[in-house]
Amino acid sequence: MFAGIAVTTGLFLAAYLIFIRKDDKIGNYFLGALFLAISLRVGKSIAYFLLPVMADEGVATGFLGLSLIGPLTLFYTAYAASRKSIPWYYYAIHFIYPLVGTVLCFTVVKDEGFTWFYQITTVIMFFYLLKAWKVNTVSTYEHERLAAWNKQILIAVSLVWAAFVYQHLTNSMMDYAIGSGIAAVGIYFVFINALKSPVVFQPAMKVEVSPLYVKKVKEAFEHENVYRVPGITINQLSEQLQIPAYLITHCVKELYKMTFPEAINHFRINEVQSLLLIEDNVKVEALAYDVGFKTPSAFYAAFKKQTGMSPKVFKQTQALKTA
Repeated sequence: MFAGIAVTTGLFLAAYLIFIRKDDKIGNYFLGALFLAISLRVGKSIAYFLLPVMADEGVATGFLGLSLIGPLTLFYTAYAASRKSIPWYYYAIHFIYPLVGTVLCFTVVKDEGFTWFYQITTVIMFFYLLKAWKVNTVSTYEHERLAAWNKQILIAVSLVWAAFVYQHLTNSMMDYAIGSGIAAVGIYFVFINALKSPVVFQPAMKVEVSPLYVKKVKEAFEHENVYRVPGITINQLSEQLQIPAYLITHCVKELYKMTFPEAINHFRINEVQSLLLIEDNVKVEALAYDVGFKTPSAFYAAFKKQTGMSPKVFKQTQALKTA
């Protein structure tokens, strides 16, 4: 009963984050999927306690949940720390094992064989957790409350992992049920803290940025031409200005209504446009390198995105306007 309600609670959190919560969709999808995965695995434990002879579907569903907990924990932690999208193929690599393993549970792994399969997956989950804890430790968050919330998530998932280890180390059905109860505590822990946390059930927090920081970022872009540095990153600018990276993000958003990479490219393209109008016999690629682009292809793509035309067409168009 205790664990069963926890599974229902986990499914509620998953549904809320995936289908109802509108802001920060990527982070909510990861977190919602994580709660869903935990619920599937704990639900399998409850079913196994009630029905020791379990159908292949139950074994496969439980394995799918277990094998996804680790990757989803890492994905959520990494995204929450950086707020950067990662190429889809990075995620795809981590989903290969869960998908293949789930198919094997249907076709190859039978009876006692699924026990060692679950044990191996629990070990893999441990390494994902270690990586997630490391990412969380070295990251600088936009809000203290967000940092506290993500730490609570990692504590809860670690408790769930410990519950699964306990189940593997014991033999009796009663101990197996106790393990399910321990995992349920992790779900309740997250749910109770979610009710108190503005990160989950209240609107997104607004960051107050110091006018001094805004001024320093504006000077860096408009007077010091920081965008000319090839491959400049927000962390490099953070070190240069002695301003936390997440605050630079907010300053750029406030000043230019853009992300940091978008602002960098915007200023580079603006300078190239100005140079094209005053210099006749200059190679476009040379200008691209001068303003900070590392490759011609990156320059042409950015120029086309901002102006809707190629540099050559842009120059011809401007010449016609002034003729």
